Amino acid sequence: MTKGLTEDELKALVGAEMRQSLGYASSKLSNARQKSMYYYLGMPVGDLSPPEVEGRSSVVSTDVRDTIESMLPQLMVTFVGSDTVAEFEATKPDDEMKAQQATEYVNYLFYKKNNGHRIAYTWMKDALLQKNGIVKVWWDTRNEETREEYRGMSEVELAQLMEDDEVKVVEHSTSADEDDAKQRQEAIEQLIQQAQAQPQSAPRVMQQIQQIESMPPKLVYDVVCKRTKTDGKVCIENVPPEEFLIARNAKDIETASFVAHRVQRSKSELKSMGYKNVDQLTSQDSGQAVNSERIQRLSWNDENAYADDDGEGDKSQDLIWVLEAYVRCDFDGDGIAELRKVTMAGNELLDNEPVDAIPFVSITPVPLPHEFFGLSIADLAMESQKTKTSILRSQLDNMYLAVNGRYFAVEGQVNLDDLLTSRPGGVVRVKQIGAAGRLDQGAPDIGNSMQMMEYMQQDLENKTGWTRYSQGNDQGSLHDTATGVNVLTNKADMRLDLIARNFSEGYVDLFKLILKLVCQYQQKEQIVKLTGGWVPIDPREWSNQFDVCINVGIGMGNKDQKIQHLTMLGQVQAQGLEIGISTPDNIYHAATELTKQLGFKNADKYFTDPSKQPPQDKPDPEQMKAQAQMQVEQAKIQSSMQIKQMELQHNAQLDQAKRDHELQIETAKMQMQAQVDANRQQVEADQKTLMSQQQAQLDALKDEQKTQQLAMQLDFDRWKAELDAETRIAVAQISQQTTLNAAQMKSAQDFEQQGAPDGNA
Repeated sequence: MTKGLTEDELKALVGAEMRQSLGYASSKLSNARQKSMYYYLGMPVGDLSPPEVEGRSSVVSTDVRDTIESMLPQLMVTFVGSDTVAEFEATKPDDEMKAQQATEYVNYLFYKKNNGHRIAYTWMKDALLQKNGIVKVWWDTRNEETREEYRGMSEVELAQLMEDDEVKVVEHSTSADEDDAKQRQEAIEQLIQQAQAQPQSAPRVMQQIQQIESMPPKLVYDVVCKRTKTDGKVCIENVPPEEFLIARNAKDIETASFVAHRVQRSKSELKSMGYKNVDQLTSQDSGQAVNSERIQRLSWNDENAYADDDGEGDKSQDLIWVLEAYVRCDFDGDGIAELRKVTMAGNELLDNEPVDAIPFVSITPVPLPHEFFGLSIADLAMESQKTKTSILRSQLDNMYLAVNGRYFAVEGQVNLDDLLTSRPGGVVRVKQIGAAGRLDQGAPDIGNSMQMMEYMQQDLENKTGWTRYSQGNDQGSLHDTATGVNVLTNKADMRLDLIARNFSEGYVDLFKLILKLVCQYQQKEQIVKLTGGWVPIDPREWSNQFDVCINVGIGMGNKDQKIQHLTMLGQVQAQGLEIGISTPDNIYHAATELTKQLGFKNADKYFTDPSKQPPQDKPDPEQMKAQAQMQVEQAKIQSSMQIKQMELQHNAQLDQAKRDHELQIETAKMQMQAQVDANRQQVEADQKTLMSQQQAQLDALKDEQKTQQLAMQLDFDRWKAELDAETRIAVAQISQQTTLNAAQMKSAQDFEQQGAPDGNA
């Protein structure tokens, strides 16, 4: 076994790695990033410095800034345009619920606990401007102390506050509750008014007043306490480019032999992070303090960026340059290099411990093969900006010369004061013609200059992939065909989508680190408000129990197009629901996504999750069949009763008609002797009238039966034949009775005819 490293050897190793790393001091990389910064700011320095001639134009084209600021909005929509930056997808059948909880909780930590929108903006802007964007993700265990003041607390509220382990009361005071005293006074006044209105109740009222006055006053408490949080939390921080160091031969962070963060921290911060002997730290990293890249970044707003504050103020706020290095070395002497975190301030070793991961994530828009640092959009656009700046300055200088040209004057022949005073309508006094005149005439070539500027604009678009059509503000595109503009826009979007794809790998690594940290270090259940309301989250249940894959770029694409596509999807799902290829859950998820795209964050206000609905009792088919059969039988019985009732009514009508007819016959017989001829005609008329009435009644009954039969045809097909048969029997009986009546009348007529001679005799 080889011998391990001592602390001095470890410090020497870290110092050597730092000095050889990329990004240390004023390296070529640092100079390139400084150049990108002043190109972005449009500062006339370096390559963009104007000629050292008084009166020449110092204007600077801003192509780098315009391109980056035009790309950022679409990239922001792609990654942080929704509430879900990354989505964890389960790879095992039983992990769907855990993956969903992890998705919501990790996005909650990114957005709510770390201001994810600002982190994403700075991260991607660093990458577009200065080759690589770096973020640091770690579990912060520093103690956070906050002062809290409470006024007018009750005894119960004070007891609850004292039970909190994080709270320590430093000041407190007690006073009588003014509201309680006011209520007592009002109660006494009401009792006095009651005693005045009812004198007989005065003794009882006085006793009640004495009881109220004898009660001790209710106390309230004013408390000042100090809350100390020691649980730790996930922290995400953007790392300025000049503070990040990496080994020269590194291809990525995961396999790099040396990665470091060189940052200023106050003594107070170092103490809260648990470091000892902080008060003895006085060293300053002068090399970093005067770092030209840092000065270039800060000098836009701070003219004293090169100077550090070293006043005689609060000593706890003294700043110390700290090097937090992650180095692979064989510290324990087993012959295998392990990853260790080494924290140093000057030459003092503050920390030395083994770790399992490097807490940095990098993104770059244009990766270079086998290199850690790629190309930025600024690298692609700087050459075009430099050329366009030169063309623009030349054109402006030419215009200045056309307005304010150079003049010649013959010595002693011209009044120089008149010549030097330029005013409209001014007179220049000369002693002879030709004594003054212009040496040259500014002749700006606007056409060629604009053609050159257009050429450089096209060159810029070809290099960066971001065209004027992508920005949607080029009026010239209004005269082009829609298909042509769409082709150009799609090509530009492809370039930007490729950049977004490169960025997405960084977002995957970022959310993997966040999930790893909460599973590894969070030891308490947290109650957080997610889409399903207040939900208990315990990442300890996730640790080493489920595997996930991560999807990012969920917000990718034009929002209007996504809304249109989701609307079409909803229509297809509604049709699929009828044939069984979609479910209410599918439609609910599409509706919630559409709600988010429309800008409404809480989809539960507009749609209800079908899985949360109580199950509905489905009717028993046999019971439904029995109920239908019962309804049919009841309808059949009711119809039979109606038919019987109609038969009875019809028979009663026939009996009544028969009795009336017999009475008429008896009356006719009594009057036959005197009015035989007249009675015969009357009887015939009466018979015809009666037969017409009977026939009309029969027809009405038939029509009513037919109407009922049509109304109940669907439900009573089984007894329709019986009803028709019974109807035919009734008609036959009526016809038979009619025939009988006719026969009887004929017999009566025959009788009358036979009896007439006798009567006459």
